[in-house]
Amino acid sequence: MGKVITMEIPEHWLQGLDVEEAVFMQEVIQLGIYQLKVRRALEMYKAHVGSLGYIAEKFGLSKRELIEAARERGIEPSFDEQTVCEELG
Repeated sequence: MGKVITMEIPEHWLQGLDVEEAVFMQEVIQLGIYQLKVRRALEMYKAHVGSLGYIAEKFGLSKRELIEAARERGIEPSFDEQTVCEELG
């Protein structure tokens, strides 16, 4: 079941777009929510809140998506001796 949200959007944001199509507005909202999730997830990762896998799961993203987004933004994974030992088992 979906959630109904009513909001007012400034006219100039929609200039030149066919906003009468419900599918279009759904795509806009979906893309915006996805980008917000990615941004917040990467902010948490940069703040060392957890691993990319943990944070991806917390935000409902795939680890692969989050890794790709991090690379696109020039965010390199942080490895310390403990992390390397954990990864190598």
